[in-house]
Amino acid sequence: MSEYDPKTGRLRPTWSIRFSPWTVLLGSFIGGAVTGGIIDLTLIPGENAPEAVTSRTIAQAAILVLGMAILLFLLLGPILGWGLGFALRNVPNQSMHVLAFAGLGLFVGFSVGEYLGRLGGVAGLGSVVAPAVGIGAAIGRWSISRFAKI
Repeated sequence: MSEYDPKTGRLRPTWSIRFSPWTVLLGSFIGGAVTGGIIDLTLIPGENAPEAVTSRTIAQAAILVLGMAILLFLLLGPILGWGLGFALRNVPNQSMHVLAFAGLGLFVGFSVGEYLGRLGGVAGLGSVVAPAVGIGAAIGRWSISRFAKI
């Protein structure tokens, strides 16, 4: 799996894991859709919702959250995915990549959720958003694993 490079005096891997740009965008879209769906299911009001909340306003909010999640994943996903992929370039195990993407998603989701929560006056939003982003990032990476060019 690696060979000695006489120019640098180090071992270098004889393989690399690559994705096409469209595959990366597909994984980001899938991750954003999963995240938006999980957040929608988590935050949809239950039986004790105020009377002003109708099914139409719930649907509008759900579409807004889904669109925002997909947009954020399409903007941040390729950049963060490239950085994490570069850090994991010596790890051939795809399962470790999926777990690393889940961990990065948890961290970024908590950070962005807390930031947005402070802007909107909602305390603890990071603890709601973080698991959804972690699951979405892991599923997004897992869904494009079969398209890896090794």
